[in-house]
Amino acid sequence: MNGTTRVTVALLGLVALMGATAQTPLVGQEPGSAPIFIALPETFPDVDARAVLMREPGRDIVILRASDAGPETLHVALSLLGRLRSEQPRLGDRGQLIPITGFAPRRELAADQRARLESVLSDLRTRPLANVGNLGSGRWMPYPGS
Repeated sequence: MNGTTRVTVALLGLVALMGATAQTPLVGQEPGSAPIFIALPETFPDVDARAVLMREPGRDIVILRASDAGPETLHVALSLLGRLRSEQPRLGDRGQLIPITGFAPRRELAADQRARLESVLSDLRTRPLANVGNLGSGRWMPYPGS
């Protein structure tokens, strides 16, 4: 990834975060939208990122780095995904790979949001090891509500 791409991705993450820190619901399953999956691979892709959004025709995947897989990271990833879905609901036949390199939360997550995200992450961590597509071995699950 070149310098311009990194800056663009970092700015995208910052802009998404600015909208994401508002106490709004996280992305959910809109009628006709692709299902959302969350993945925690044993070996994270060779990308300098805390999380990666993989948008493919027919599904969206939030890939978390184990060391950064906390409620804040999941919140930012899902919020950014929600924004991307609203701006480009249909991908056609091409996918997108969006690394989230960092973010600076402006305020704490509400207690109910934090509890919900921690519950999702706890459920993900208890899933059996399985093949996570091209990512190899890891854990994955559908995002609740998708």
